[in-house]
Amino acid sequence: MAGSSVAGLIVGTVFIVIFASATITLIENVNKAQEASEVELPDPEITLVSADWTWSGTEGTMVYTITNSGTETVNIAHVYLSKDGNDPFSCSTLTWDSSPAIYIFPGETIVATESGLDASEDDIDDNPQTVFLAVFEYSLAVSVT
Repeated sequence: MAGSSVAGLIVGTVFIVIFASATITLIENVNKAQEASEVELPDPEITLVSADWTWSGTEGTMVYTITNSGTETVNIAHVYLSKDGNDPFSCSTLTWDSSPAIYIFPGETIVATESGLDASEDDIDDNPQTVFLAVFEYSLAVSVT
């Protein structure tokens, strides 16, 4: 009888150790998940100053003037534009007025061109009316001139 009592104590102790270890692991994972959820996204302020549309024959050209009016440097690849609510596209695909732009620094204004837009290929029947800009949780729209 004494042998089975000792065996029972050993088995019980092993189960308690396993349960305690699992509980500690669970608590650590919950703490890590909570820390991960507290990550704050950047809060950039990018202003689409103007969007100018011109026709040349059967092709259109859109010139965007964009200013970083905030205090954070913003990667161009994180800035998206959409004409008249069509599919958004990354600003990294545009042609920049100076060397290839990778970042927009605070206070900087850059000019980008999107050329060769054909009305039959780009879902643009007439001149676009509105351009939307989005970067992280920040967005705005301007009328096309």
